[in-house]
Amino acid sequence: MNKSMSNSHISVDDFKNLYLEMSQPRSIRRLHAQLKEKFPKRKIISLATVFRHSQSEDWMGQAKIVSAKISEKIMNKTVDKKVHEFEKATTQLELASQKSLELLLDKLKSITITDKVADLVGLNKIAVESIKMKNVLEGQPANLTGHISYDNDDIAKLKNHIQVLYESINVDLVNRAEQKKIDNKKLN
Repeated sequence: MNKSMSNSHISVDDFKNLYLEMSQPRSIRRLHAQLKEKFPKRKIISLATVFRHSQSEDWMGQAKIVSAKISEKIMNKTVDKKVHEFEKATTQLELASQKSLELLLDKLKSITITDKVADLVGLNKIAVESIKMKNVLEGQPANLTGHISYDNDDIAKLKNHIQVLYESINVDLVNRAEQKKIDNKKLN
């Protein structure tokens, strides 16, 4: 209850404050009935007086403003939470991509004819798809596209192709990190 509310009666201002604090849907009649029930010994202004003041002072308009402010606060909290979740997801995708590329490069350094080239393609696909998903979550174009075809006899071409792809992704990550730093400096 409102601290300024008198112990002996509930004034128009008290009623108005209680009405604006009500959850939606607000109802003057319901609030009046609740106050009569909750405070049977207090003098409560008449319903006619409440309606007269509510119309002349535009309580409904004021209630809309209060509701809009509450909705904005809730929306901001929700947006902040979602932004944090997306940042976490994009960081995890970026780490997955980097880890896959590191494993791929380590494997390329020690590859033998008996190694399965399909395993290398799988690692490459994980890296590329992780970066694509990260880009989508950040609202960036998923511009890492392409197709890898390989010939078991020509592992050198595969190594070269993967190395070029890795360097391209690495440059893209470095550029994004630099852009984030620039954006953060602008915000501060």
